[in-house]
Amino acid sequence: MSKRKLYLRSVFLLLAVLPVVGGLLYGLAYSLGLAGALSSGFTLQHWQDVLASGAFLHALAYSVYIALSAILVATSAALFLTLYFKKSLRQGAMSYLLYLPLTIPALVMGFLVFQLLTKSGLASRVVFGLGWIADLQDFPSLVHDSWGFGIILAHVLMAVPFLTLLFHAIYREQNLDQLQQVSENLGAGQSHFVRRIAIPTILTTAAPNLLLYFIFVLGSYEVPLLIGSQQHQMVSVLAVQKFHRFNLLDIPQGYAISVAFTLFVLLLLSISLKKLQRHG
Repeated sequence: MSKRKLYLRSVFLLLAVLPVVGGLLYGLAYSLGLAGALSSGFTLQHWQDVLASGAFLHALAYSVYIALSAILVATSAALFLTLYFKKSLRQGAMSYLLYLPLTIPALVMGFLVFQLLTKSGLASRVVFGLGWIADLQDFPSLVHDSWGFGIILAHVLMAVPFLTLLFHAIYREQNLDQLQQVSENLGAGQSHFVRRIAIPTILTTAAPNLLLYFIFVLGSYEVPLLIGSQQHQMVSVLAVQKFHRFNLLDIPQGYAISVAFTLFVLLLLSISLKKLQRHG
């Protein structure tokens, strides 16, 4: 290994890895009663309280549901745009419109979805104006709902442009236009090409990006805080609420939730990357 590569790796470890590891170790020590203002020696009580309450496991399951739903819908929409609007993506107005949502922060997107889907929002007023409902309160609850529809929609709106651009770049890099011509010469129809060649090629190549975006949604905070339900919270919201409560005894539980979630993400990354390398 050259000195330049060794130097760059050392800088990366110093600036990126060590702060994360240090924060994780501090959080673990705090949750075990070995650090913090109220530390009184090693104890597993905070971890027992977190697991006994069931709040963490419920929040983790809810977060996985939200992330899976968002990434599946966004991936399907991006594949549809990539495969059936190729020309528009290359030179039409759609190629420019896709970049606009990429400039919108998560908090702003959550606020836009709130203004759109709340009972007094734009969608309810349009439906009321069309005479489909008799009162604005008859509009279904699409934000702060237990199914997380608003959270999913906000993340889908942010993910579709990114994934569409990614899939379109993969489509061009893998020369799928030429493969389609070859498949047509061999007698295969467009639907066969899309199902057997295009979609598997795009998804296989984009799998690491899809995994990272899934983890991004899994740990999102701003959107579920703004338009999420109080009865069903994502892990990040649950942990931060533990930190912000007036009861100082909840802080070690917040650290326990954060550490447990981090370990879950690391385990998920380790298993997924091994499978991707094996299939790659």
